[in-house]
Amino acid sequence: MKKILLIVALMGSTFVAAQERPFQAFFGIKTDNPLAVVSALDSLSNANCPGTSSVRLMQELFNGPEETTHTIIVTFPNKMSYLMWANNWTNCPAAGKFLNTMNEISEQTYQFMGMPLMGDGDPNADQVFQVFLMDVKDPANYAKAYSSLMSSGEQCAGSWALVAMGPGMNVERYGTHFAYCGFKDIDVYLDGYMSNVTPTKEYTDFIKKVSNIRELKAVNMSGVVKDWAPQQ
Repeated sequence: MKKILLIVALMGSTFVAAQERPFQAFFGIKTDNPLAVVSALDSLSNANCPGTSSVRLMQELFNGPEETTHTIIVTFPNKMSYLMWANNWTNCPAAGKFLNTMNEISEQTYQFMGMPLMGDGDPNADQVFQVFLMDVKDPANYAKAYSSLMSSGEQCAGSWALVAMGPGMNVERYGTHFAYCGFKDIDVYLDGYMSNVTPTKEYTDFIKKVSNIRELKAVNMSGVVKDWAPQQ
């Protein structure tokens, strides 16, 4: 059985980021006890150790044949926060307790680092996300086409972003990049989904531009369970 090895995965990463550029770590887990996962994250957050990053727990609502039930997202505002976070783990009793608890109540399904390349809006204000996993052959041209589509303002009701997957990614299964579109709540999502009968001109133009440089792997939907912010 694969276990969630949060500290090992992060401290062993060779992902390099600009000093002031935010980046993230994504950990997919399979659990039949989500309340225990929330409790474990509550305890870790209350210890404020290492206290340099924010954490979001997502519930996978629709993800096809994937066994993942939840995703833990750790956001680092810059390189220094990551270095402090990783170094503090070895001196944080609450971190060891968290790992032991997670090993008992969950299995890791994937883990990778992610670098946001572009985006807009506040994902903290959104509770539901549609996620597009894809393999991109020409990232520069794809980013240009995607930015043009999203700037039209007709494709996403909330926040959006394009993220490059870093160390840990499984290219064959998940691709090289993912994009997401956020929604304030499930009601807003369903309004958009049910009214999206005819593709817009902007969307059809986008598909023409990227058809030869992007292979869509999956379209998933997830919802926020809870957020934890560093204590001041």
